[in-house]
Amino acid sequence: MNELEVTQFSLKDTVECGQTFCWTPEGDGYVNADIGQVVYVEQDGNVLQWESSDGDADIERLFRLRDPLDEIHTSIAKDPFIRQSIAFAPGLRIIQDPVYPCLVSFLCATWKSIPVVQTMVKRLRERCGSSYRLRRKTYYGMPTPEQIHAIDTGFLRSLGLAWRAEFIKQSTEMIIEGVVDIEHLTDIPYEDAHRNLKLLHGVGDKVADCVSLFALGHLEAFPIDVWIERVLQERYGLFSNTGSSYRRKSRAARGYFGKYAGYAQEYLYYFARNTSPNNT
Repeated sequence: MNELEVTQFSLKDTVECGQTFCWTPEGDGYVNADIGQVVYVEQDGNVLQWESSDGDADIERLFRLRDPLDEIHTSIAKDPFIRQSIAFAPGLRIIQDPVYPCLVSFLCATWKSIPVVQTMVKRLRERCGSSYRLRRKTYYGMPTPEQIHAIDTGFLRSLGLAWRAEFIKQSTEMIIEGVVDIEHLTDIPYEDAHRNLKLLHGVGDKVADCVSLFALGHLEAFPIDVWIERVLQERYGLFSNTGSSYRRKSRAARGYFGKYAGYAQEYLYYFARNTSPNNT
């Protein structure tokens, strides 16, 4: 296998913190078949060992290993609770997933738990996506917009997507028609990318923020789900200070944590989920 020396990086924390549905456990590591090939990665201390069906993969980009983590930690460490959250998983990095698979995954994630979403996207890959071979095993990637375009909405519903099938199908049609050019949203400011994503059917503030952060690389994006809302209420008072709307809370969090607010969000989310006595 190929080897890559890394510092300040935990593969496990990065992949299992809830920010990605593209990477799945496999043996001693994880695989990703959503990037036009299949890649396998495992970690041994400060070394990543990896191989891919295509023979090459930008591992540093996929795990944002070029991000200045010391600078990020210093920038967001505004209070004792975020410092505690960082210390819980200091090697956690924001993922760089492909845009369309990330979008489809988080459309599936609406009102569903992580294990249920993993089951839905696995079924979607196996029934609708392309196949790849690695280590004499077959893996399936997330279907492309063109592959979804050729599939009937009823068939998507039969995969257990329920009303999410309409979201995925109609958003895909808008992408194919050029209403939203998702691949170029990384080249425009966060607010513009967020606004464009919300043009897609079924994409609200949270999904737009997830795609902005975990695929487009807009590191100031601050997705807010039930876990982050609890953190904001209990630790930061942003509800009472700014109002209860998603946009106001997100803007307040970005103002407080700065240009790396997305990193703060993920440290807070991961710490809250793993230390809460009511973790479900």
